[in-house]
Amino acid sequence: AAAAAAAVSLGGMGASVTLVAAAAAGAAPSGDVPRPPSLRSCGEGDAGLPISPLSPSEVAEVARLSCDRGPCTGGTAVWLQGEHFTPELLVLFGDVPAKEVGYVSPELLTCVAPPSGDDERSRTVDVRLVSAVSGRASRRPLPFHYRAQSASSSSAAA
Repeated sequence: AAAAAAAVSLGGMGASVTLVAAAAAGAAPSGDVPRPPSLRSCGEGDAGLPISPLSPSEVAEVARLSCDRGPCTGGTAVWLQGEHFTPELLVLFGDVPAKEVGYVSPELLTCVAPPSGDDERSRTVDVRLVSAVSGRASRRPLPFHYRAQSASSSSAAA
């Protein structure tokens, strides 16, 4: 079995790495290497993402909204900053799920505010996160202010 050694330097700290051919390490001759159980595939060409279940104390929380107001008709793009975000989170504006939720990182989500349900009445709702897997909800919601379109704006647009 052929092995190759290499010396590398990481930030001034030396380390040695030994590379062993796959056949010598006991891999199947076809080149199929099983994935470690801590990785899952998310699609074609994806190397997998580590699965790290949250402990009971690690509930996803929103710390800041990029925009905290928008029209009652919805459609406002909102970035959520916080902690412990995962791809299966639902973003709720009051009791209405956000549109187009995007997972960017464990600290960043994007979404589009849904319509408020009442285009003629301004109101404030809580923005909160709920896990679609565990059902756990964030403990500290943030306010989002829906603005009704004024009568003068409606007649001016007509």
